Amino acid sequence: MPDRKMFRSIAWVMLIAAVIFLVYAVTHPTASFPWSNAITYTLYAVYILVMLVLFVASRKKGK
Repeated sequence: MPDRKMFRSIAWVMLIAAVIFLVYAVTHPTASFPWSNAITYTLYAVYILVMLVLFVASRKKGK
């Protein structure tokens, strides 16, 4: 039971951080990362995947 709450909390924090980052990125279009877009998109995909896995894990019923 505590793991479910922890997973959900971490997932919510990740979601809030992503929204804050999105707002920053939209308001600062000239900012960029020092690597290629392929690496950036891979990092975004992994971040979203981990966040979704945590949300799903928080919904599953334990033994």
